Amino acid sequence: MFGSAIFIDVCAMSEMTICKNCGLEFDRKYCPDCGQRARVKRITGKAIIKEVRQRLLHYDSGFFYTAIQLMRRPGHTIREYVEGKRVRHFKPVKFIIWATALNFLVFHLIGLDAEIQQAVMTGKAQNPISAWIVKNVFEHPAVMILLLVPNIALFSRWYFKWHDYNYVEHLVLNIYLMGELSLFGVVLNPLNKYLFTGPALGAAKMVPQVAFSLSYMTWAYLQFFQPRRKWLAGLKAVLAVLSGYVFMLILISILVMIVIVLFWPLLKPIMTGQ
Repeated sequence: MFGSAIFIDVCAMSEMTICKNCGLEFDRKYCPDCGQRARVKRITGKAIIKEVRQRLLHYDSGFFYTAIQLMRRPGHTIREYVEGKRVRHFKPVKFIIWATALNFLVFHLIGLDAEIQQAVMTGKAQNPISAWIVKNVFEHPAVMILLLVPNIALFSRWYFKWHDYNYVEHLVLNIYLMGELSLFGVVLNPLNKYLFTGPALGAAKMVPQVAFSLSYMTWAYLQFFQPRRKWLAGLKAVLAVLSGYVFMLILISILVMIVIVLFWPLLKPIMTGQ
């Protein structure tokens, strides 16, 4: 019996693994400290394809699973995520980065970014500073998102302060919603370009998309907060989004004014055309 016990101990010791990520010694399939697999395979093309399929294309987890849930039941999905049901979902920051990248890729491929920049450059009230801002917004869309989402979260936290959610949880709520709206833009932007044509329409092209965005955000907020007075909560949702946009524009305007004041000698020839 004593010999059998020694044999079992030796077998157990032989199955011990040292985690290649954190250095912990363990005898399971996954490291209990960092979650690294016990057996790490070499990186191959097949492994990468499998990773992409599991992380992005799998129907019951990952990017597309999260996107579908945010389309079907956005508020309930995000509330469940905030309350701890997170394993099957794509992380919020990764989700909005992927969604924004896809949206602006389509935006660029159909030429909408060039059209808007051209409209700013050739407008009657041509302004080099405005043109520079528009150009950089389309070249660096992540900056726009980083400026917008925290502001909307700030106002949603304020308007729904009686609900027991902190600012970071409001940030998660709005990151997911803005990411999903970016995915909707993959379809809506081409429709705006090819269905609503003609220079007379101008900014009216964006009216249906803005209305859709506000409706989606309101629907999601009502699901997330589950208020008693839905009409009041819906009004607060619209105000939170609009307040976030306005506050962001105010911050950008202040920043531009500060830059102009500090660097006026350098900017004067550009702005005055001298």
